[in-house]
Amino acid sequence: MKSAITSFTSTVALWAVYAISASAIALPHMEKRIVGGFDLPDNGAPYTVFLTFTKNQASYICGGTVISPNHIVTAAHCVFDSNQQLYTVDEIKVGYGDDSISQQSFVNPSKITAHPGYVTSTVGAHGLNDIAIIEVASFDPAHAPVYVPIYNGAIPAGQQLVALGWGNTVSNNDPKSQPDELKGASVWVGDVEGCKTFAPEYESSDGPLICTLNKYSPGHSTCKGDSGTGVIIAVNNNAYLAGIVSEGGRLNDPTCGTADGYSLFTHVAAQFDFISSATGLGSDFFTQGVLTPQPAVGAKVWQMRY
Repeated sequence: MKSAITSFTSTVALWAVYAISASAIALPHMEKRIVGGFDLPDNGAPYTVFLTFTKNQASYICGGTVISPNHIVTAAHCVFDSNQQLYTVDEIKVGYGDDSISQQSFVNPSKITAHPGYVTSTVGAHGLNDIAIIEVASFDPAHAPVYVPIYNGAIPAGQQLVALGWGNTVSNNDPKSQPDELKGASVWVGDVEGCKTFAPEYESSDGPLICTLNKYSPGHSTCKGDSGTGVIIAVNNNAYLAGIVSEGGRLNDPTCGTADGYSLFTHVAAQFDFISSATGLGSDFFTQGVLTPQPAVGAKVWQMRY
């Protein structure tokens, strides 16, 4: 996706890039990451982590979701550099412990595992198996994140979800404009016919992809930089992880939040075989959880705002 920064297609990976070298090539127009979103309550998503990738004097940012005491799920396209080489653990920082970046603790991971069947997005084709596991040997106990169960139920058209992410709030990609607080945006699962416009292989959000359409929430969507961050479903006022941000925009145009746009998320429950292989933990652990499910950032707060 690095090379695609200067020539976007209809399959736009949703990460943010900012140069830390004065000689770096200027970047084109960049939108907000969470478009039309809202601030979360204090510590509203304690399972969401901030990821930075630094190599060759450039830094890239994504997000991730904690799914066990030592494992984070994110997008595979986040963990590969511009030469499609896996980042090393020394090139990745995991920010955790607070929804505000300035209040987070940071740690290097101990292991990165990308899906062996990951295929990057290309012109006219969507990426496959866009998922990776980042392992952290230990978090600071005083600030350790909680982990969230994975949702393993049906995701019908019209289902409300909440996408999470940090991101720039002006279009010139100035790192100083990046908000400190994690944001959320309500999005709705699209109808099959509408989703097929953007992803012809799409059959339903019970398959490998979850599709949301902006026509149900114009002005509210994911955007560049949200890659790897979770999309949450609220069940009985408890939060569950449904998907991870993969790509979006509109046909032949990366503009975010337009009424004719879309977002695609990797359906996490459809990847249990990979997740179990990468973590050594069975699907029962992830769906039942060892901890009591955390209160949804979701249900009541989202319904009040939208």
